[in-house]
Amino acid sequence: MPIFENVRLALTSLRANKLRALLTMLGIIIGISAVIAIITVGDSLSGSLAEEMSGFGARNVTLSVVQKDDPFAFGSFEDSEDLDKALESYEYKEPSAGDRITDAMLQEYQKKFADQLQALAVNESFGSISVVSGRHKASGQLMGVSPGQQTLDKMTLLAGRFVTDADSANHRAVAVVSDRFVTQYFGNKATPESALGKSFKTDASGIPLRLYIVGVYEYKPPAGQTVTRNLDTNIYIPVGSGFQLLQRDSGYQTVTLQSREDVNNQIFMDRTREFFNSFYSHNPNFTVSVSSLDDIVKSMNKMTQSVKLGISAIAAISLLVGGIGVMNIMMVSVTERTREIGIRMALGAKGRVILFQFIVEAIIICLIGGLIGVILGVGLGSAGAMMMHYPVKPSLTAALVAVLFSMAIGVFFGYYPAKRAARLDPIDALRYE
Repeated sequence: MPIFENVRLALTSLRANKLRALLTMLGIIIGISAVIAIITVGDSLSGSLAEEMSGFGARNVTLSVVQKDDPFAFGSFEDSEDLDKALESYEYKEPSAGDRITDAMLQEYQKKFADQLQALAVNESFGSISVVSGRHKASGQLMGVSPGQQTLDKMTLLAGRFVTDADSANHRAVAVVSDRFVTQYFGNKATPESALGKSFKTDASGIPLRLYIVGVYEYKPPAGQTVTRNLDTNIYIPVGSGFQLLQRDSGYQTVTLQSREDVNNQIFMDRTREFFNSFYSHNPNFTVSVSSLDDIVKSMNKMTQSVKLGISAIAAISLLVGGIGVMNIMMVSVTERTREIGIRMALGAKGRVILFQFIVEAIIICLIGGLIGVILGVGLGSAGAMMMHYPVKPSLTAALVAVLFSMAIGVFFGYYPAKRAARLDPIDALRYE
């Protein structure tokens, strides 16, 4: 019998028992939709994370002063017991001025790696500040930075300039603020150009400051972040000025580097690590760790994939339940159509024809359930991704695999009932009431 005739008979049988067919498909629909929804949300999260991280610079390398016995910086543990033991013996110590990365180290590094280095930036947080002008109020994070921060952050200046090495060396009280800060502090009528040269008073760590605006940059919210009216943005000042004005010890706990595009980033990281570790070889407590955004993205994607696979495996259990339901309904169908099978055999239909007919019917049931599950799963996954403000990225591969898998379930769980139908004795089948 042609395959299209078998498909027609299967669809006719399903239309005759719509409710029973729907209930049979329910396990397949739930399993497929759950898996597709989880994969859609997981892929959207991974895509959003990769896009956001790449916006900071795929070649960015971070130097951090860390303790030599820090289990999270250098530990590699086989199980949780090893981690617990490491944590028990670990005691956090604050790096002193002598433990931090100094300007002299950075100057020597820049000379040695001038042909490989695209940008170098130091970034020191001096806490949150708020400023008030009449009925206007603005707040933000006071960040001490070097000129390279503009390159690393891909910052667009709307007016004025960024901080310079001369600003830092001469301890100038200048600041670069965002366009949102200008609107919040000066009102909607102010423009980036009109804000240049104006000053504002603030208080940082109990120390009064007056800062003069020399530049205004365009604020770009991270992917997925909703911009609110009172959003805090960064206020950049020369890092040397920050140390002097706020009476802080100089030296940096974190430095960000960026290699040139034609440089192998892994080799660049290894050489950078070797260079800075030479300064810490005699330091009993601290050393420098080197990491990149690419490493962080890969680690987080690996974790996301593990969680996604684990939850999908649990959701896939319903596919097994759905397959058992298909087998059960096909057994009932064989029993109900025993006389039909007997008549077809008496007219010359061979066992393999009967076998193929019932396998096709099982496949059709699972295929329709799989398609409904894919549509429902993509819808639920897309809704979940949008609610979490992630870009929706449904997986076509996962949808195709889900449909093929549902058809495989039809073959696997439909084979036994079909084989039983094919083995019926025509005489006994014709006598069946």
